[in-house]
Amino acid sequence: MDVELLKSMTTYSGYTEKDPQIRFFWEIMRNRFDDAARAKFLRFVWGRSRLPVRAADFERQFRINKMSRPQPDRYLPIGHTCFFSFDLCEYSEMSIMEERLRYAANHCSSIDADFSGAVFTVDDDDGDSDSDED
Repeated sequence: MDVELLKSMTTYSGYTEKDPQIRFFWEIMRNRFDDAARAKFLRFVWGRSRLPVRAADFERQFRINKMSRPQPDRYLPIGHTCFFSFDLCEYSEMSIMEERLRYAANHCSSIDADFSGAVFTVDDDDGDSDSDED
């Protein structure tokens, strides 16, 4: 996956490119995720595992939305495949963000409407995720 192409086609809602969480995100995409992990992430946010080859072939821009929650490190990101976007918490550390992104990409691959209204958290005691209705 061409991470720089994806970045050039990205808009932000509630974040700017200079925010630590956005810098964490692009570092993870570039250097911590391999091609297989990036493909799973794309499926999580878009329902597809590959990007278009050129910017002109994108149907819409990718969007990263700020998700404000108390204790943000406990929450998983939420993918919106129909809109090629996802909600990202203000994780306190890159390692926590990477762990949450990997978990979501590996375990939350159904279309996002399947669990509309549910917010998933990670239980600190045993690592299992729980659903909290909003």
